[in-house]
Amino acid sequence: MFKNQETYQTMNVQKSIKLAHTSSVLISVIINALLVLALVTFITFSEGMEPDVSKVMVIDPATQEDIDDLEEELEPEEVVDPDELNELVDFTIDTPMETDFEQQPEEVADVSNTDMTSLSDLMSDVSSPVVMTGLLVGRTPKARQAAAAKYGRGLEKYSEPAVLKSLEWLRDHQQSNGSWNEKGTASGGSSAGYTGLALLAFLAHGETPASADFGEAVAKGIRFLVENQDSKGLFQPVGHHTVYGHAMATYALAEAYTMTDNMLLREPLERGVNVIMKGQMPNGGYDYEYKIETRNDISAGAWHVQALKASSIALPDHPEIKKYFQKAMDGMLLGSKRNDNGERPFYYVVTNAGKLDSRGPRMIISSAGTLGLHLAGRAKSKEARESIKFIEKFADTDHLPRWGNMETLTKDEHGGEIMLWYYTVQAFFQEDPNGKNFTRYMAAMVKALAQNQASDGHWDCYSVKGKARGPVFNTTLGALGLMVYYRYLPTTQADNIQQADALVDPGSGEEDGDVGFDI
Repeated sequence: MFKNQETYQTMNVQKSIKLAHTSSVLISVIINALLVLALVTFITFSEGMEPDVSKVMVIDPATQEDIDDLEEELEPEEVVDPDELNELVDFTIDTPMETDFEQQPEEVADVSNTDMTSLSDLMSDVSSPVVMTGLLVGRTPKARQAAAAKYGRGLEKYSEPAVLKSLEWLRDHQQSNGSWNEKGTASGGSSAGYTGLALLAFLAHGETPASADFGEAVAKGIRFLVENQDSKGLFQPVGHHTVYGHAMATYALAEAYTMTDNMLLREPLERGVNVIMKGQMPNGGYDYEYKIETRNDISAGAWHVQALKASSIALPDHPEIKKYFQKAMDGMLLGSKRNDNGERPFYYVVTNAGKLDSRGPRMIISSAGTLGLHLAGRAKSKEARESIKFIEKFADTDHLPRWGNMETLTKDEHGGEIMLWYYTVQAFFQEDPNGKNFTRYMAAMVKALAQNQASDGHWDCYSVKGKARGPVFNTTLGALGLMVYYRYLPTTQADNIQQADALVDPGSGEEDGDVGFDI
């Protein structure tokens, strides 16, 4: 019985084994059939398709040193009380300039030639700023902190919070169409010039359309400029004096193109620069409305020197910009004259008769001219040495920035105190960021601005001529002055700046000291 039972169990096991083997073979056949079918289907549907020719970028592994640099965190910003500046500096102040910069709302006469269909992609196309080099290398967060620490001597604890408050105010007072106007109101007309100034403040801080806090404001401002450029290349609304607003807008667009490398900006920038080059007089000067006559407005020339400098950085391969840039500086020099003390102040205008303005030297324009000489690579020229010698008096105790000081104000200079500080602090920084002129002037300016900033972040200035420029003008120039540490590195430290010979001799002229020039 047990033998028959054992035989029966053995037969059952053999049947189970055979059944399992048969099932396994069947499953294997089914799986292979499905694989063959999938392969045939893939080949069938692949016929007629383009081969994949996409490129794969292979990145070498980063070194530990590179990783450490990337992982290094910025030091947190310290919240400070501006009143603490009283214990650090004890300086006083002085003053102003002629600008006649007025903007009136105007309709765009002609539509821009720029293709606007893809401009809406401007913001999403730019994920981060281009790696900065040369003069603009200080605009990344780490570089800003390093530059401020190197040159600030502790003042950056007060200047940087003031800068952020001013940028927040500008962001919150932008119009819905992306522009700014003189008063920073939500209505009341737009201005290409004030929009350019506001953008310059954001860009100086390294803000691009990709920035978390200010990206939307930057993007809308850039778009406004591009959309409001007429068929001739002139940014609109041009305002009462065309040259100022257009130069400021071109200046901003040049920096925006440099910092984003977005090709949508190249064409409008080139057309904007073309207006500036065509509007330049044979002697290098500029007049209101780009009139090609003989009146040489030095204050207008100062903004065009800055705009052409920024454009030469943005368009290094352009065949003409550098020539017009140097010639614009020559036009400014025609408005200067060496005095008996070996100083070279700048005057407001060279008249139609070729005479210097009878009202005498101008403080703001003298600082603007000094800055221009450094931006033009002429820091070692005798004109630069003489102009620095003249503005050095602005760093003495009586002339240092001090809020409310009306005693040494030249009352007939337009622009106001903050505009004087904007030009002077840059000129001293370019001369020597470690020198006495800059260190004294910067300390006094930081104190004046940090302690007198409105609670919402703007500045109004305090003199009649200063207040007349409006809060957007004063706020942008105040912020740009405080960002001098990293906005433009000193040109003497930049490899791409070369000494350029003047196209005219600013020292030539009649025996009575009048400046001669060629027409």
